[in-house]
Amino acid sequence: SSYSNVNKTIMPAISFIEKNFPNPNLKNQDLANECNISEVYFRKLFIKQFNTTPKQFILDIRIQKAKQLLKEGGLKINAISDQCGFSNSYHFCRSFKEKTGLSPTEYMMQNKAYKI
Repeated sequence: SSYSNVNKTIMPAISFIEKNFPNPNLKNQDLANECNISEVYFRKLFIKQFNTTPKQFILDIRIQKAKQLLKEGGLKINAISDQCGFSNSYHFCRSFKEKTGLSPTEYMMQNKAYKI
């Protein structure tokens, strides 16, 4: 995995995120539990390691996954929203636009892997 230099203490959380990012109810407490450390300490180590909060890190992974699915085409926006762990498609569209500057639909139009 591309996280070879990650603090071993929080590595279990990274694996957990990669498997469970589709779950919209993923909490810092769940991640801390995976590492057998307190939530406060987990958050501190995480921010030190990645320069961002666990919540933002998870959001980035969700957006990356959404981008892949949008490029492939074939799935409706609400299906992509569900598969990527957003609580609803409104939240998905808002987050996606904040991160990329484009709505999911615009992104899909610009990045479709093939044009008919």
